[in-house]
Amino acid sequence: MIDSASLPAWPLLAAALALLSPWGASLLASDDETSRSAGLLPLIAVLVALIGYAATGFALHFGGIGILIDHPDVTALVWEWTPLSSGDLSFWGVAGWMGFGMAEAQTPLAALLFLTTLPLAATASLLALLTLWRQISPAAGVFLAALMALLLAPLVGNWTQAGGWLMHLGECIGAGDGYLDFGGASFYLLAGGVALAALLAGRGSRRSDDAAFLGLTPVWGAGLLAVGGVGWIIASPLHLWIGVSPAQAALNGLLALAAGGLIGLTYGWAALGAPDAGWTARSAAAGWTAALAALAWMSPLQSMLVGAVAAWLFILAVWIIDEFLGWRDPGDIFAMFGLPAIWGVLAVGFFAPTPGQFKAQIIGVASIFLASFFVTSVFLATMLLFSHLTARRVQPAPLPESDPDAILPEL
Repeated sequence: MIDSASLPAWPLLAAALALLSPWGASLLASDDETSRSAGLLPLIAVLVALIGYAATGFALHFGGIGILIDHPDVTALVWEWTPLSSGDLSFWGVAGWMGFGMAEAQTPLAALLFLTTLPLAATASLLALLTLWRQISPAAGVFLAALMALLLAPLVGNWTQAGGWLMHLGECIGAGDGYLDFGGASFYLLAGGVALAALLAGRGSRRSDDAAFLGLTPVWGAGLLAVGGVGWIIASPLHLWIGVSPAQAALNGLLALAAGGLIGLTYGWAALGAPDAGWTARSAAAGWTAALAALAWMSPLQSMLVGAVAAWLFILAVWIIDEFLGWRDPGDIFAMFGLPAIWGVLAVGFFAPTPGQFKAQIIGVASIFLASFFVTSVFLATMLLFSHLTARRVQPAPLPESDPDAILPEL
């Protein structure tokens, strides 16, 4: 257990490394259309996440963590809001309700919880920003990124990490040990819902021919994503509380990344006649994303299997979206992050030892993904309706009336 009086330096250093994750995701999703924004967008996402998570996100996420964890640093964070009025209310928490503006959270452990969760919230905001920046509009992307940091990501974090209702599905309905997600794959589920909603909204436009992978840019992105992910696994105190070795979890994640990357390398080599940086890096990212949820319950061999399957799902999804349907998915965000996250969360049901675990994972995937998809769809529909109602039609100037007595100019 971490001493409340002081914190060692290594969790803070690891948390700093975890902040590389948004930049890694941005580079992975870069193509000829988004390369100029590859450095700006993650900075916007981190700035938005810092303010949004401090204002409301931390309270919604960890406002009731003191109910779950007995630690002197979180004794003030003991209010978990539930919409129910009867029954065992402690099992159906929806949102924390203490710590808005970090008012009741000025302790070393609360600060560490904030710093180690910020990279996940920032990455979720970044992926929402990336998706809408090019497909809809920059303003829509910034708005949804802010909504992700202020509301959506904290709520999902509460449900899956801080004592919310998904964690108690085992006690409530006998679904295994409740929803399990060791590495934060649920935040990528959120991004997947946003990406699918935007993909359906812009399905009439095909990817442009010049939107090709940019050399080694995705490779750097995969590296930064892996370093940032390992940093978060090492830094988060949530993992210490459940007694899982961060080193073993990080190893499993890297093995899944390697398996996915090798699948992408082989496929790109066979399809293009030469090794391709884009296919390799994005398949590796798909493998890493898929392994996150089950890192604590897989063997190394199982981790490689999960990563390899995720890579094939990514390749299949890209082919269906781009080639078969002819839709436009800049950066392949749904295929690279959303779909592998779904597979990875469901995979926990195969590897966790408790009967009924698969039921809990299905409920969690459906709740998180559909909530994100619904919110994004409503937002896009509202924005489209508002644009339609406020659009000004430019009326052509009336033509001058003909004068029969007018004298035609001489030729």
